[in-house]
Amino acid sequence: MRLLRLFSVLSLFIVLGSAKILSYEELKDEPKSLVKDYYINRLINEGSYTKEQIKELAKDVYRRAGPVQKSIDKILPPAPKPSLCPGVNPKNILDANITCQNALTTISFALKLDIKTRTQLAAKLADFYPQKAQTLLILNDENPAVKFAQNGDTKNFMALFNASSISQTMKFFGTEFDASFMDKFYQEKGFSALLNDVVINKKYDAFRQNLLKIDENITEKNDAFMLGINAITLKNDTAALKFFAKAKASFEREWQRDNATFWLYLISKDEIYLNELAQSSDVNIYSLYARDFTNAEPFEVIVPRPSKEKPENFDVTDPFLWVKTAALAKQMNAEQASEYAKRFYTKESVGAYAYFMQRAAGWDKHYFLMPESLELEDTNVTRKSMIYALGRQESLFIPSLISTSYALGMMQFMPFLANTIGKKELKIENFDQDDMFKQDVAFKFANYHLDYLEKFLFHPLFIAYAYNGGIGFTKKLITRDDMFKEGIYEPFLSMELVPVTETRNYGKKVLANYVVYSALMGSNIKISQLFEILSSPSATDKFRK
Repeated sequence: MRLLRLFSVLSLFIVLGSAKILSYEELKDEPKSLVKDYYINRLINEGSYTKEQIKELAKDVYRRAGPVQKSIDKILPPAPKPSLCPGVNPKNILDANITCQNALTTISFALKLDIKTRTQLAAKLADFYPQKAQTLLILNDENPAVKFAQNGDTKNFMALFNASSISQTMKFFGTEFDASFMDKFYQEKGFSALLNDVVINKKYDAFRQNLLKIDENITEKNDAFMLGINAITLKNDTAALKFFAKAKASFEREWQRDNATFWLYLISKDEIYLNELAQSSDVNIYSLYARDFTNAEPFEVIVPRPSKEKPENFDVTDPFLWVKTAALAKQMNAEQASEYAKRFYTKESVGAYAYFMQRAAGWDKHYFLMPESLELEDTNVTRKSMIYALGRQESLFIPSLISTSYALGMMQFMPFLANTIGKKELKIENFDQDDMFKQDVAFKFANYHLDYLEKFLFHPLFIAYAYNGGIGFTKKLITRDDMFKEGIYEPFLSMELVPVTETRNYGKKVLANYVVYSALMGSNIKISQLFEILSSPSATDKFRK
């Protein structure tokens, strides 16, 4: 079976030289961006500056949830937030004024009080804050969760769930709740987070039975899908079918619809779903799997093969330049983006070429870039496929990309890991973490890091998990008693239960990339074969027996 129809483009980027640590003068006029955040962070931790300079640069922080804000806070500590009720705690709450008593007695706070104290507080609050008084008295009940449900109080029901200890949760929530209340609870703020937590971690089975009562017609997208996974873990295929059907109908992205369709196929064994997947235009593990068992047309993939070495007047290792260039794409129509892409049709800048061509095509074309590098010349097909699969997912082969966590370059190495490898392990003279913006360096480090990972992991999915989430995370994941073992819906159920959403989706996408790149380089590996061996430790890793 032909997996791919290859379109080779025969007729875009890597100037060496890194920005290193930029001074205040070099940074002050640069636009807000993750790149500027990264260099402000480097300046604070490695350079010279004045407090006034940092105060000015702090005005331009692009993402305050990132590392740069923590660095700024060390130089310019934020003013402490005034406490509404300083010094008041569960031991002296009865001595506080009534305003503080009302403000502080959240469900979490109130659970720390004994029954007598809650009763006394309720009496004090009854006239001015009757709802709070009622809540405190409900917490004295043998099962406050049942009382909140009877009152239709989804807000306090949620707060109680989140504030309860494990033993309290099992006691309060391990009972049946009405379907009408569960429908209302589905609409409560925070439901999605709760759903993901209890399903992914397979906690509180008795409570999760109540989630099966939710009317699938009010659900959508990720919630509907996760309710389907919940039903699978509780061995209720009938409920799972309903939720997956709703997820499929409401998902907007094709790969997500394919994910739901695949589960409909697994449960029903109806080949209508398999044939539907085989007609999907999205390259993902599910559409690839379907093509293993049908006569569907192969995917059309584009592999640009420029002959020119580098673009004119463009430094592909300059992250500020890439930010400004990518911003241009957002202002262009399809024709403009396609025309602009031509200037990047070189070996160095093929990532930028594909980026603009994808913008022009609405991201509907499948570009599988295979950048050339001396570091890959003697690399075997398996390793090269793995590196390309990771690079495509990490950066779309943009050499100077910086992520929200400040992962750097084409292969997205975190600074601490880049410095450990570059300075301590490879002992590269004058190495700087910004050298990761050089394509050859990025591939060299990826090769080196994979040498380490592949001492323990042999399967591309597990390698992807480790590349994204760390080898410790992956070891803990795959050695769990309930993960990647033989089972009716394995390994697909385990793949849905990876506890970190980013890593869960990352693994799926890298695995699909790996199969495509393997095919492009002449391998006949099928994704169905890769799925089959996931439950065989000897074929996948050294951690399991």
